[in-house]
Amino acid sequence: MKRFGVIDLGSNSVRVMLAQVEDTGYFKIIDEIKETIRLGEDISKTSSISAEKIEKTLATLKAFKSLCIESGASEIILVATEALRCATNKKILKDKIKKDLSLDIRILNFDEEIYYNHLSIKNSLYYNNALMVDISGNHTHLAWIRNNEIIKKITIPLGCINISNDYDLTDVITYNNTLAANKFVQDTIKNIPWLFETEFESIIGIGGTIRNIAKIQKHTKRYPIGTLHNYSFDDYDVCQIYNLLKCKNLKGRSKVEGLSVDRADVIFGGLILLNKLVELLSIKNIKICGRGLREGIVQEYLNNNYTTAWNDILDYSIEGIIETLNINKKHAQKVYSITKKLFEALKPIHKLGDEYNNIIKTSSLLHDCGISIRYYDHHIHSFYIILNSAISGLSHREILMSALVASMHRNNNYQLPFIKFTSIVNRLDIEAVESIGILLRIAEGLDRSLEGAVNDFDVTITDDTITLILKSESELILEIGQAMRAVNKFHEIYRRNLIVLKQN
Repeated sequence: MKRFGVIDLGSNSVRVMLAQVEDTGYFKIIDEIKETIRLGEDISKTSSISAEKIEKTLATLKAFKSLCIESGASEIILVATEALRCATNKKILKDKIKKDLSLDIRILNFDEEIYYNHLSIKNSLYYNNALMVDISGNHTHLAWIRNNEIIKKITIPLGCINISNDYDLTDVITYNNTLAANKFVQDTIKNIPWLFETEFESIIGIGGTIRNIAKIQKHTKRYPIGTLHNYSFDDYDVCQIYNLLKCKNLKGRSKVEGLSVDRADVIFGGLILLNKLVELLSIKNIKICGRGLREGIVQEYLNNNYTTAWNDILDYSIEGIIETLNINKKHAQKVYSITKKLFEALKPIHKLGDEYNNIIKTSSLLHDCGISIRYYDHHIHSFYIILNSAISGLSHREILMSALVASMHRNNNYQLPFIKFTSIVNRLDIEAVESIGILLRIAEGLDRSLEGAVNDFDVTITDDTITLILKSESELILEIGQAMRAVNKFHEIYRRNLIVLKQN
């Protein structure tokens, strides 16, 4: 196991992320802090960083370095993006960082920033054909990404800070200033021909500006899941937030739920840019990547230093949770195998398709993760852990359904908390959860001895019964008894009697 820190010196803020990497190559974030400094503000006005902000930057970096060292980090990676790259006096700050803090700073160019952002996306989200958008202080990165490759990319000199400052949008937002800013942004976008060469299925937003817009939307919707990664909203939501903020001055925006106070003065500039991209390119969906440049740097480190057999991001994510929470992997895999086979055998009845395969995999392999908190009522703890794990590759709907299925694996009268999540799942989703959940409960029973006693089984379906004929060298008294505890719920869902027998 190794710990190391990644510090990102950006135009709006300085962030430190502390990562822990296991021997298998799985990493998790164990700490993260942000300090707003606004170096980009100085750059846009005078092309240099003021002495006051140089000292504030040094003090912040010193504190972040101490945090990393005290947390056991054996290495600290310090990078800077657009703010330091564009500053005429960047050598002064670089030399002070080297002299006072004994840290080397690497200044990333635009292509490197796009590369690391995309590395984070492709290792945490599934997508086919999307537009990556990262709105920073004085620049915005746009990249056409398809099948895990960057097709085309560009960085435009527009960001939330310079748009807001140049068009006087930091406090009271006037009609004329808004009109002028929109026209300039629109003209800039229209001068990028490749943006109009394809139909993007979605925008994948990365970085603080778009994440803050998403947080506003979540609060207006009273969204019941706290995780931001893979959160999705629509084009009309962007328009709604645009209309909400344009009518407020700085004080009013500072009170908007979900919006960070330190972004209230510059958020509207970034919102103009996002709204114009959505409008001009007719993109209906915006998806948030909760990871970014720092995670991309960690991912590159893993690629260079660890060999992993996990080619699928969902498998990698689940394996990491199993390892971190010390889940009984042999039992988890056996329960998954049985649940999956039952699901396939009963397709003529439940009529659910392969789109539920990832839900079956996630819920089965992680059904016991709640034991890491407490054995008693661990099915409820499993629900909470899965729901809040930001599992790579799954939508919020799939994560929620996986958590609900996992919470059904115990033989009790636990009432699934559907009402709280009606904005995410519908009645058909609930029926799917129950259809899969009871199969997981049966599978749990069939491996209750934890020894993998059931080698295989056949399924026979009639109009009145579903019979499982088990193959094993063992007696299976415990396994059959545990599986049969699910008969009443099974009949309620499948309208058939469940029979479980051992093959003679």
